[in-house]
Order: sequence, then structure tokens, then C-alpha cells
Amino acid sequence: MTTLDASEYGTIVVCGGGCYGGYYIRQLARARAAGSIRFQTVLVVDRDPDCRVARLVEAIDRGDVDGMREHGWAMHRDDAIVERDDRVDIYRGAPIRFVCVAWEPFFQRWFGDALAHGAEHPRDAVVPSPLMPNLLADWVTTRLVAHRPAVAAVSRVPLSAPPVTPWRRTGTDGSHYASFATWMCPINCIEPARCPETRGPRDWTMPVAVRLAAAEAAERGTPFDVIALFTTTHRVFGVGMFDATDAIAADAAIKATAGLAVLRVLVASVSHCHGALAELESRR
Repeated sequence: MTTLDASEYGTIVVCGGGCYGGYYIRQLARARAAGSIRFQTVLVVDRDPDCRVARLVEAIDRGDVDGMREHGWAMHRDDAIVERDDRVDIYRGAPIRFVCVAWEPFFQRWFGDALAHGAEHPRDAVVPSPLMPNLLADWVTTRLVAHRPAVAAVSRVPLSAPPVTPWRRTGTDGSHYASFATWMCPINCIEPARCPETRGPRDWTMPVAVRLAAAEAAERGTPFDVIALFTTTHRVFGVGMFDATDAIAADAAIKATAGLAVLRVLVASVSHCHGALAELESRR
């Protein structure tokens, strides 16, 4: 198994090849050029073959300098000394790949490979899109089916233990969306200890709120058998990620409890300030 330090990654998956994905790969390339992060590959996943990142990667592969500049990038060697230009970002050989596929089947394969060969892989991570659906609840559902093949179905039920937050909504897919912010947060907010909006201390964190809500549910006699927590934290230059090991841990917990007659799972995809939650129930 390869040992990596905290700033070194294997594959970083970026969800979406539009404006958000373009921003994230720009920031990752900047951080790499500054020596703040190392990675083997950035993999951008989008179902649109003509999305912004797809066109950028095509230009990079062709060595098309003009095509790269259309997307705000300039091409230079890794060892080139160039003057700073705020209008463009300097591409220094950052290993960026584009995969044209929908997110759901991609994560089925990618997490599946992590489950099968996780010990052989270096540190991998996912940069989620702020606009993506609750894909992790969908993926956890497939793992329940895989570990409980005799069960006819897995139900997504109303969330019985929502965290206490000032903003909350129920989505059309049954997911519960929660936030400690009642304002619009910028895409590059790193959720620092002092909130840029309130100018006061950020004395909240969604992972703790989720676990407190789950503990209260247990006190009421309706505990969750599995809490699948996917925690996105700021890593570098305004880019947040969660680790692929979160998926491995969730699968292991489901496997360990697969023999229960009734299995209740709380899936929470969270940062410090925001969260998407779903409650799954599987009955024999």
C-alpha cells in the first residue's frame, strides 16, 4: 500500500464539467503549480460530451494554445518561468482527464473498484458539485441490495431525525436538505472558523449535528443501524472534497449489519455548513 502525506492524492474525481467543474480544476491546477497539492489524476465526470471541461481537455490533448486560451488557460512547460497574467491560468502538465458518463453509473464502477482494491490504491477523493442530487444515498441503496439479496426492495422514508438547523427543505426525491446558512454562500467558501457572512465564530458543524440527531433518535428507541457519513472538507485553494474511504467505511458497516431483519440507515453527505440526508429502510 502506498503511503501519502496529507497534501498528496491519487485520483481526484470532479463532479461536473461546466462552470463549477471548470472552477475546481482551475483551482487544483493552481494549487499544484504552487506546490500545495500533488495528485496522480484529476478525473472530470459529466454526461455532456461538449461541456466546458471536455472542450478544454481536447485543446490540451491537441496542444491547441488558442483553444486553451478560449477557456482561460495558457500552456507552458513545467519548468518555464513566466510572468503572472490574471486573465489566464498556466497549464503545467496537470494530469486532467474527462469521462463522458452519467454520475450514477460512474460511481457504481469507481466505488466498486475502491471496494475491491482499496488497499492497493493511493488516497482518492471526490469533489462534489453543489447542484448534484443525493447520489450517495442512491449508491448506498445499491450496497444494501448487494449485501441483502433476499430483500425485495429498499425504501427511502421520511427523515425521522433531522439535525437542528435554521434552514431545511425536503427534496422531490425524499432527501432532506439542511443548512446552517440562511444566506447564499460563495462557491469558494472554505467554511473557516470565523464565518465570512456573520463575521462571528462558526460555532456549528453539520457532522456533529447529524450525530447528535442520531443519538436523540436512539434515545427515543429508534436507533440507526448504520450512519453512512460522507464529509466534505476544504483541502486546498477553495476546493472541498470527501475521501473515497468514506464509501469503503459505509459499505463495511452495511455488510456487518446485513443479517438484521430490519436495517435502518442514515446517509448524510455534509460539509460544516450544509447537508443532504436520507433515511433508508430495508425489511426482510
